[in-house]
Amino acid sequence: MEPFLGGGEMIREVWLDHATWNDLPWRFEAGTPNVAGAVGLAAAIAYLERVGMGAIREHEQALTALALEALRREPGMTLYGPLNAADKGGVIAFNLDGIHAHDVAQALDQEGIAVRGGHHCAMPLMRRLGVPGTARASFYLYTTEAEIETFVASLAHVRRLFL
Repeated sequence: MEPFLGGGEMIREVWLDHATWNDLPWRFEAGTPNVAGAVGLAAAIAYLERVGMGAIREHEQALTALALEALRREPGMTLYGPLNAADKGGVIAFNLDGIHAHDVAQALDQEGIAVRGGHHCAMPLMRRLGVPGTARASFYLYTTEAEIETFVASLAHVRRLFL
């Protein structure tokens, strides 16, 4: 099989009119390897090991529980997936009655809140649920309780814009 890119370690010899390819796997590894990416990945892994994956999960679960509790009190809110934080990761898919998920995401963006609106690579599921998409908020190690409170409070801005 001929390589589809050229450069670097993939070439064994070069002539004026042709080149010969290196052995596998090098023949398909054109150019300089992503050294900076590998170093960054190693640093990220070391950081996560210092923090501890258990501690990260506990933090994520606490934030998810806080957000679920607050979102359940919001008028016109539909939540998708388990409503128990222990049964899910730090992701909540939701809709506000009468407002398209893309509009929710855009309005929250105006408030400095980043959520994803759409099908989330799950269009067959969205069809089965009968929804045109959902908004999705995600929480992780660097998310704070104050940010969850700001997110939930910002839903009032969304309602004012569209309802």
